[in-house]
Amino acid sequence: MAFLIDKYLPDYIYSEYHKRIIYASAKECFLATKNLDMSKSFITKALMKLRGLPTKDLSLQGFIKNICFKYLEENLYKEFVIDASQHNTKIIWNFYFKEIEENKALVSTETRIFCLTTRSKVLFSIYWFFVKPFSGIIS
Repeated sequence: MAFLIDKYLPDYIYSEYHKRIIYASAKECFLATKNLDMSKSFITKALMKLRGLPTKDLSLQGFIKNICFKYLEENLYKEFVIDASQHNTKIIWNFYFKEIEENKALVSTETRIFCLTTRSKVLFSIYWFFVKPFSGIIS
C-alpha cells in the first residue's frame, strides 16, 4: 500500500514515527485528529514556546493559519499530509489511520525531513539533537 507521505517526500534524511492503538473507529480518529485542540496541553505549549512558535491556537487549523503549514492532501478517513517546510528544509508530516477491528484503530504519525543544503543539514542536526527526545511526548 502506498502512503500519501511517500508521494511528497519519498527520500529523507531524518524521520520520526509514532503509533498508538485507539479504541474508536478509524473514521472517528481521523475526524478527532483534524479537530484536535492541544492548547490545554502544558507540554505542547512549552515546546512551542521553546521553538518560538505562536501558542494562541494549537489546532491543525491554527498551525495552518499561524505557522504557515500547508494541508496538502487527504485520503478520507485513512491519511492526511501536511507540509511544514521551512527555509532550505523540506518537512512533511502525516497522520495515518487503519481500522484493525470494529472500534479499534491504529493511528500513526510520521515526520520526514530533507535538508536542501549542507548548512541547513548542520543547523537541523543541532536542532534535532535537542528536540527529538521530546517529539514523542505530544504524539
